[in-house]
Amino acid sequence: MPGGLARVMDFTFLGTSGSIPSLARDTTSLVFAGDAGAILVDCGGSPVRKLRRAGVDPLSIHHVVVTHLHPDHSYGLPALVHNLRQLGRHAPLGILCRPEHVEALQTLLGVFGLWQRRGMYPIEFTAAGPMIGAPGLVCGPLTLTTGPNDHGQMPNLAVRIDVVANGAPGPRPRAVVYSSDTAPCGSVVELARGADTLIHDATYPERDRGRFDAHSTAAEAGGVAHKAGVRRLILAHVEADYHGELDAMASEARQRFSGIVEVAHEFERYSV
Repeated sequence: MPGGLARVMDFTFLGTSGSIPSLARDTTSLVFAGDAGAILVDCGGSPVRKLRRAGVDPLSIHHVVVTHLHPDHSYGLPALVHNLRQLGRHAPLGILCRPEHVEALQTLLGVFGLWQRRGMYPIEFTAAGPMIGAPGLVCGPLTLTTGPNDHGQMPNLAVRIDVVANGAPGPRPRAVVYSSDTAPCGSVVELARGADTLIHDATYPERDRGRFDAHSTAAEAGGVAHKAGVRRLILAHVEADYHGELDAMASEARQRFSGIVEVAHEFERYSV
């Protein structure tokens, strides 16, 4: 392919719901897969089962990004670390998070005897920088950067993953931005500029504005996508109460964004 990209980045949602899952949708997390391995972003329950269902070898996970400490985004981390040990992992596992959360996640792993356990594969924490576009990690052709967002009093981060080959991007933007949980904010707009796809918090519809603190409505997600100039908007983190009106939420986002609008589907492979 042009630009030396033998394979376009794939990403798969392992969950798409808000903090309360429904029968059809689990809490939001996703995995990005490239030629050299995979990056798991947020970590809900039974991550190994979900990775296998998505067709991703759990041992191919090079890094885990925990955007923030709310349980729906972090409580599966001990299960993942433990299962990788049982599967015979020897390679280091990188964990990227906010600097305020490094110690808490180490303590969480320690509760289960998984932090600095003798004979276990190395676990290497990296603290995300505070600026928009702060360097995060590199996994083969996948380069991850981060930026702040607005999740109220909970420190949180948005992530951007670019496909880069031979030290340079391809002929068109091959980048995906994931807002994580956030109210609409300029920092996510800036992080998403030039990206192909924006995955944005759409916890609830506009009619219920004010029900949730520091989250976005579907219409607000559309507004962020419009300002960022992306090609495609994918709505995620939809609270369970609204899983029966997803088409209406997509229509709401289209009122503010003229590009492609989708509601995230779990275990469907997306490309960029």
